[in-house]
Amino acid sequence: MNRDTEDFPERFLVWLLQKDNAPSPSTNHSTMDVTGEGNQSLSSGKIDEIQDWEIDEFDELESEILNATVASPGESGVYPQSKSGKDNFTLQDRFQALVKRRLQKELQDNPPLFPWETEISDPEPESLSPNQFWTTHLQRLRLPVPIPPDIFAQLLECCQAVVQSSIASPMKLVRAVEGLFPGQSQMLHQFASVVLASASCDSLVVQQSQIAADFPSSYEAATPTEQMVLLLIAARQTIASLTLTLSPHQPILEREWLTGVGELVLRAEYQIERRLFACLRVQGLLPCGGSLKLQVGQACAIASRPDPGQLCVELSDLELNQTYPLEVLCPHLNDNPLIFAICPTIG
Repeated sequence: MNRDTEDFPERFLVWLLQKDNAPSPSTNHSTMDVTGEGNQSLSSGKIDEIQDWEIDEFDELESEILNATVASPGESGVYPQSKSGKDNFTLQDRFQALVKRRLQKELQDNPPLFPWETEISDPEPESLSPNQFWTTHLQRLRLPVPIPPDIFAQLLECCQAVVQSSIASPMKLVRAVEGLFPGQSQMLHQFASVVLASASCDSLVVQQSQIAADFPSSYEAATPTEQMVLLLIAARQTIASLTLTLSPHQPILEREWLTGVGELVLRAEYQIERRLFACLRVQGLLPCGGSLKLQVGQACAIASRPDPGQLCVELSDLELNQTYPLEVLCPHLNDNPLIFAICPTIG
């Protein structure tokens, strides 16, 4: 195959992306084929291929130039001659500038598709449903078998409510799950105690291995009792991810939450003043535009940004051994905030 033909697509793109230089009568022009060395313009041979465009958007002068330029070879209107030949080159350069603008507009209005695409699709974040944005974190849970995203969405909503309360841990698990199993509170209490007793990392691995060995292949195939155990394990891990308990021995904590567009990272720290009050500071690294809101009674600290990046909120004179909600909101992708519980303690 002729090398000039092989190089044409690359040289054509270079020409298309170049800025136009308006020709002047005094400029010494030279017409070069797009397949030649150092090419800056399309050859007349390539121009002849572009004859079917509508010229409604061109002004009267441009239409005359275009009609004269693409006329058939036998017509005298093609490239009107002058003694100097400058009019010929000026006309051709003018037409090529019009061709370039039309091509650029066509590409902008109708972007080309990849070979595997049949239509232009929206970016990934826009295709996420509201539930998918926060429930993507389901991938991070260590479970014998996955639970359906819609079930996890209900569980997550309940977990965000119970982390704000001061009830005991077993009751938090029961409250988070009992809405999915009406009338089964007594059995849930029994299972919740077992799940919490196996909460250490080593025993959790053993517990999950034992459950996985006898567990069905899917959540739908599990018995109601097996589903209770599975959701209690998921609730324990979810509540732990949403709770940051700070103390003098551990004044700084970090949490990560996987969203539909990337990782949300929170870093909470506090300093005790006179062993009675605390100054609380929360830094967040957001994967998209959003806000942080830390509110205590009438005191409220809010920070927001339109794009991914860091945010920081801070409040002082907070009472210890209290639970303070932190709302993370990404309004462009999800209208519901993700609520964490921050608990500064004396230790």
